[in-house]
Amino acid sequence: MRIHAAHRSRDVCVAFGFKKISGSAVGEVRLKGAPVPPGSAMASLLHIFRFMLGPPGVPLWIVISFDSILLILLISTILLLLPKKVWSKSKLVRSARNRLVGWLRRMVELSIQGPLVLGSVWLGRKLGRGRLSSVAKAPHAISAKADSMFDVTIKFSPTLGWNLFHQENYVVSFARDGTDIWAERSFNKDTDCEDLSGNLKKGDRFKVVIQELPASTRVKFRVGAVSYWGRGPWSKEVCVTTMATPSKDLGFTGLLGPAWEKTGSGKKEYTWLQTRNEVHLRIAIGKDLRGKDVRFKAQPHRLQVDLAVGTEVLALLHGTLAHRINSDDATWYIDESKDDGRFIQITIFKLEALERWTRVFEGDEHPEIDPRYVQFFVDPLNPGSLGDLNE
Repeated sequence: MRIHAAHRSRDVCVAFGFKKISGSAVGEVRLKGAPVPPGSAMASLLHIFRFMLGPPGVPLWIVISFDSILLILLISTILLLLPKKVWSKSKLVRSARNRLVGWLRRMVELSIQGPLVLGSVWLGRKLGRGRLSSVAKAPHAISAKADSMFDVTIKFSPTLGWNLFHQENYVVSFARDGTDIWAERSFNKDTDCEDLSGNLKKGDRFKVVIQELPASTRVKFRVGAVSYWGRGPWSKEVCVTTMATPSKDLGFTGLLGPAWEKTGSGKKEYTWLQTRNEVHLRIAIGKDLRGKDVRFKAQPHRLQVDLAVGTEVLALLHGTLAHRINSDDATWYIDESKDDGRFIQITIFKLEALERWTRVFEGDEHPEIDPRYVQFFVDPLNPGSLGDLNE
């Protein structure tokens, strides 16, 4: 019996990796509640180390690869589960987490484009007939841009979740700014919307065109999504002004700054016209305004006209130019005509001849004209003539 007991004790020690000391094993089975021997922590670390090394005979490169994968999974899980108040404090941790999230999203995007997923989605949508869709959400990142006197381009991004079977179409609602009389137009996502997102992110950005709008009118727009379960909430409103019809001199008007009240003309707008090479601006003034009261400054991308009234200098016309100019050639003077009275005449030169300007300054205070109605014709007897308006 003693021989068999000794062999069993030795086998247990060998199995657990301990040495036999004075007839007993360090780390032998203890009763619950017994004190922890000093070597138990070291034994636990030894067990972990032996687990990481793998079974005997396994090649080292397999062990290193397996341990590296485990380490990557552990670090990734920790980064994803960290509370925001923790990872937002460290730039390094925040950058690593953002990069990890980006990689995961990229993996999902590429997986979605696989034939198995695409086939499953197509089959589910056909059989479900829209019933597998989620509740529609409001689109975001809405932008509006006037293309002509009557057309406006709307760009937006749908708010989509993880439901691959989701299907939705869109409704664009519009009204004159300052009113609540809305009109609506429906757009099918597959036939009426232009996809701007590319192949890998298909359905991430769309463009639609709203036609037959009133010319030179400020219009507000909003976009809504419609699924099988009904219409979702509206997006944020965006405003844009449709283009205006050019004047006979291929120009238009714009708003002056607060100093217009000091000009003595009673007019708060300036007029502008264009030739093949030049752009001319006219600001009406009264009989009491003198040249010494005018402050003029021209830069390649900016024009600034001020009025000196007593000890104050007030802005008459400030703005960022819609096109680059040669500021050294910009001139101004005070002139007078029978039809227009006294006015400040400003002349700037185009860098590109025959370029059709739609406005002089950027901003909603300076309406755009439709460039399709701007044509320059050369008169053989008068090469410097403006030309006629024609389409």
